[in-house]
Amino acid sequence: MSGKAISRRAWIASVIGGLIVGAAVGYLAKPREVIERIITSAVTVTERAGTVTTTQTVTAPAILPKPEEELIRWWKEAGRRYSGITIKILAQAWEPNFYLRDVVAPKFTELTGIKVDWELTSNELVMEKEILDMERCTAIYTSTYDDQDMVGTWIRKGWTIPYTELMEDHPELVEPAFNPDDIFPLPYCMDAKGRILSIPAEYFPKTYIYRTDLFENPKEKEEFKKKYGYELRPPRYYDEMLDIAEFFTRPPDLYGFIGADGAKAHEALGFDFFETWFPSCGATGEGLDPYPRDILPWGINTKTWSASVANGGMLDSPQAIRAIETFLKWLPYAPPGVREMIYAEAGEQVAAGRVAQAMTYTQFVSTYANPQLSKIAGKFRLALPPVDREYWRPYMPIGYADISGYTVPKCSPHPEAALLWAQFVISPLNELERAKAIGTTVRTSVLTNPELNPLDEKFGGLFSLIRDPIARRYFVGTPLEIGDYAPLLYVYYTTLAKAVSGELTPEQCAKELARAIDDELKKLGYR
Repeated sequence: MSGKAISRRAWIASVIGGLIVGAAVGYLAKPREVIERIITSAVTVTERAGTVTTTQTVTAPAILPKPEEELIRWWKEAGRRYSGITIKILAQAWEPNFYLRDVVAPKFTELTGIKVDWELTSNELVMEKEILDMERCTAIYTSTYDDQDMVGTWIRKGWTIPYTELMEDHPELVEPAFNPDDIFPLPYCMDAKGRILSIPAEYFPKTYIYRTDLFENPKEKEEFKKKYGYELRPPRYYDEMLDIAEFFTRPPDLYGFIGADGAKAHEALGFDFFETWFPSCGATGEGLDPYPRDILPWGINTKTWSASVANGGMLDSPQAIRAIETFLKWLPYAPPGVREMIYAEAGEQVAAGRVAQAMTYTQFVSTYANPQLSKIAGKFRLALPPVDREYWRPYMPIGYADISGYTVPKCSPHPEAALLWAQFVISPLNELERAKAIGTTVRTSVLTNPELNPLDEKFGGLFSLIRDPIARRYFVGTPLEIGDYAPLLYVYYTTLAKAVSGELTPEQCAKELARAIDDELKKLGYR
C-alpha cells in the first residue's frame, strides 16, 4: 500500500455535502428476465386504513424507447414552448448533482432552450429551505432534489404536484422512452393512489465494506483462525464483526471498524439507527422491500402509532436495546475522534485505509476506487451487512436504500418545465453514460446493460449486489408512512446521543426513546 498521504482538502473538495457517488457496475447476478418480472409486478402501497394494490396510471405511450435521433427531435419539439425560461433547482451539493449541473444540464439547455439555475447546499439546508418554500408557497424553486426520506412528508402535507397529474394534463410532455416499470425504486416515490410524487434519479444501498488485502492475507487468516477458531471472512453476524474489529485494531495506523455515520450527536446518528442498527437487530416487523408495514424499521407500529412495546412498538424492546448495545461495542475499535464524526468523516477514514471494515454509503465507492483520493483502491469489496445472531429473522430488512430524486413544489413557477427536467435526467439520452460516470442508475434497462460489466471489480461488486433482486429487497427506503421526518429525526438523534455519551445505559435510552417518540407522534397528530 502506498504511503502517500491523502489530502483532507482533496477529500472535502470531492465530498462537499458529505457524500461521493460510487460508480460501480458488475456481472449480472440474476437473469434479466427475473429482475424485470419482479420489478414490473403490481406495486403494493399503504394507506393508514390498510394496504391496497394499485397499478400506475401514467399516460406514457406504451412503446419501446426510440432511437437517439428521434428522441433528440422529440426533446427539441417538447421544449420549444418553454425555450428561454430559467428553472431554479435546489439540491444537495454532492457528486450526482455536480454531474447533472456540469454535463446533463448544458445538454438539456441545448435541446430545449430551458436554462437551469442551481442552488447547491447541504442536505440539512435543502430540507429546511424546501419546507419553508413549500409551506409558505413562496415559489422560489421550480424543482427540489432530495432524499426519498421526504416523500412521506409530501404525502402528509400535500405540498407537491404529483408527476402523474402533470403527465395526465400534458401527455405531450411525457418522453416516449419514459417507462415507470423500468424505474425500479419508483414504489418508494408514490402515494397510496399510485401517484408519482418524486422521480428518482439515484439508488445506492448502505452496506458493508472490507479490505481484501487484509482479509485475504494468508498470515492474517492463519492468526485470526488461531485466535477465534473460525475462518476470517466477511461477517454474517455482529459478534463476528466485533471479533474482526478487535483483531485488526492496531493503533495508530489501523483500526477495526467504523459505522457509516460516525457517532456524533447529529442528525446522522438518528438515521444511522433506523437505517441500519434497529432493523438488523430485529427491532422491526417482517417483510422486505419496499418495507415491513405493521412495524416499521423505525420501531414504530403503524396500527397503534406507538413506539412502545406496551402498544405494539419496538423501541423499548430487547431488540432495540441490543441495537444500542451493538453500536456502543464497536466504538472502542474505531479511529480516535469517532464521536465527532458523521458520514463524510467516516468515509474519509475508510478511504485513508485506517479501518479494516466498515458500514458505508455506497456513494463513496468511486472515491474508494480512485487512487488519487484513496489508499484502498483495488483492495476492497462490498458485501451484505451483518445482522444480530439472536434477534434478526430472514424476512427482516438489514439496511437502507438511499434513493434521491426530483419533486415539484405546489407553487413551482414552471411545473411543466420541471416535469421535462426530471425525465431528462434519466432519459436514455443520458442514463447509461451517467451510470458509467458516477455509478448510479434507477433504470433496469441500464442496470442490466453489459457495457457496465467491466467496472464491477474496480468498484467492489456494487452493481452485482444491486442487480441481484433478492439481495436488493433487503435494502429498504424510508417508510412512506413517516410524514414528519424532520421532527421525528430530531427526537431519535438527541435521545440516542445520551447513550453514546454514557449519560444513559442502553436500556434507559431505549425506554426514554420510546416515550419521547410516542409523545412526538401524539403531538404531530398520529395518535
